[in-house]
Amino acid sequence: MTFSVDPMDVLLPILRDGLPDEVTVRSRTPDPLPDYIPLVVIRRTGGSSDSPTFYDTPWINVQCWAGPTDDMDAFRAAHNLADDVRRVLWEAWANQTVTPAGWIRRVRESSAPEEINDPDVPMFGRYQATYELWLRKPPGT
Repeated sequence: MTFSVDPMDVLLPILRDGLPDEVTVRSRTPDPLPDYIPLVVIRRTGGSSDSPTFYDTPWINVQCWAGPTDDMDAFRAAHNLADDVRRVLWEAWANQTVTPAGWIRRVRESSAPEEINDPDVPMFGRYQATYELWLRKPPGT
């Protein structure tokens, strides 16, 4: 167990359980990227804590990549994946879903999903969003 709440230990299992099985969820961008599409990458980009042994308030950047499907282009598919991430985070908060590392006490969207043009992989759609989370350690830790 870490000194403070580890956001990856809380969020990776929540997202992996809440998203469709074909979605890869990582804390780093894998290489080669096309082998892992559809892909969600989460990273801590800031935040702080007044009491790190009890709770943490990370800012989490979410990157979503998707390819085209029979029904939609790659950017619409990436938008839908970003919206699925949004849903999973809010449902985990609303249901107080607990992982072995902790749970989401509060969620705030500080930057809604937005389209990112990526010239390195123009055949894939990409969206990003940023969430401010309040994460608690599990009871008794």
